[in-house]
Amino acid sequence: MKLKSNSIYLLITIALFGLFNWQCLKSTHPGIPQAVRKTISSSGINSPELMKTIVHYTTPADSDQLKALYWLLGNMDGNYSVQYSVEDSTGNKYRFPPSKYMNYDALEHAWDSTEDIVGQLSFHADSFWMDQKQIKSSFLINNIDEAYKAYKTFPWDKAYNFSQFCKWILPYRCDNEPVEPFRRHFLEEYGSYVKNSPDTNIIEIANLLNKLVNQKIHYMDSYNKDSNVQTIEQLEKSGYGNFYDVNIYKVKVMRSFGIAAILDYTPFLADTSFGYAWTTVFLPDSSELRLEFPSRVRNLDKPGRLAKVYRRTFEKIKTGLFARKNIDEATPPFLGDYYYQDITDSLTSKTVRIRCNEKVRYAYLAVFNDGNWHPVSWAIPEKDSIATFRHMGTHIVYLPVSLQKHHLFLLGDPFIFDEKGIQHSLAPDFSKKQNVFLSKTNSYQKILQGTYYTLYVWEGKWKPLFSFTGDKKALKTNVPLNGLFLLTDNKLPKKERIFVVNQSGKQIFY
Repeated sequence: MKLKSNSIYLLITIALFGLFNWQCLKSTHPGIPQAVRKTISSSGINSPELMKTIVHYTTPADSDQLKALYWLLGNMDGNYSVQYSVEDSTGNKYRFPPSKYMNYDALEHAWDSTEDIVGQLSFHADSFWMDQKQIKSSFLINNIDEAYKAYKTFPWDKAYNFSQFCKWILPYRCDNEPVEPFRRHFLEEYGSYVKNSPDTNIIEIANLLNKLVNQKIHYMDSYNKDSNVQTIEQLEKSGYGNFYDVNIYKVKVMRSFGIAAILDYTPFLADTSFGYAWTTVFLPDSSELRLEFPSRVRNLDKPGRLAKVYRRTFEKIKTGLFARKNIDEATPPFLGDYYYQDITDSLTSKTVRIRCNEKVRYAYLAVFNDGNWHPVSWAIPEKDSIATFRHMGTHIVYLPVSLQKHHLFLLGDPFIFDEKGIQHSLAPDFSKKQNVFLSKTNSYQKILQGTYYTLYVWEGKWKPLFSFTGDKKALKTNVPLNGLFLLTDNKLPKKERIFVVNQSGKQIFY
């Protein structure tokens, strides 16, 4: 009987696949949506697997699940997993397991020491895993059935509409992490706590799950150098990860219990090192709940911290850089790698305009982070080669750049973008001097007595002005007017911050 059933199933699949002949199937065909057909047409030898999933949901009772499948398939072809390794210029690979190092500084020291011997190290994409070419029907069916069951089972889900379900509960991935089943695992891991909770309010349940994850998985900054997202097993075994590891895990926990959730992030903070990611829960009334983490960045929303805020989506965002660019075109990390929404307008933000040369295809604004400039926003130069950047954070120093073959090229001087939306160019005037009292390398790190320091000014790159040995008192000296400066002992792990000098000679850090 089972053999006969399987044969019928195979015949239906073959018949449906025959209808999918792209030579004769018109775009107005009333059955399979055009976006779904486009995904299947790009799936190569995996197309029978995707068609089998459609065949699985053919009865009237499966209409909602079929709609959910169509939503997933219609947005699937822009989603992928990638695995990186660390290589030198000759292709030799090196490993820096984050768990082996006490903190980021220790890992960075090991990295730099290795580069002193073998030359520059860089991340290399070893594998690129397109979802539509790899995901099997069994995985899709399992994901849809378990997501839909959660959607219909938990009491707080009754207020979510079907569109909210598709966007924020149904997706099987959050970022470019490895694709793996997670819903049943998390129901088993955390289900008893939810079941025994006296609360059935979605906010209380979300906060409970957030607390449980925070007790189980901890942030460790040594993982910030790792470009690969940990699997669920790896993360639970180590108990540590970076903010992306922790919050991808957290989003999936929420979705397992039918709670609409998504990954939000700022790629690079504008006044310190690294970026930050968090989990946002969508409530049925369309309000949002940000779930905090014990080691969160303090005063996250204060001026000068957030240049841009993005929301990672499974759904295609046609206005984004990922949708506009050629797939093999190099773009900065976080900006052209996947679909996301720009949600910076939820904060105080203003518009920046810069002039580019005619050959620039994309212009970027970069912030200073971890000792380097990192692009955080993009724009396409238009009339008169003016690039307009909308919804930019204020009280931040930006550097306008372009990118060619993974190298940044300057498009102008750095500038301070103040709270009024005014751009103050920072170009040192060596014909005019101003007094300065050098006492710190950043807002909290004082100069140490007996330590040797060098003061740098930005002139298209960091150029040394002079060196000195630290004393108990601040060093009073003079520097070029209107400059952007950096003070370092060349041994600190890139925690120094850029600064300007005000009229009183005080260092103002950014």
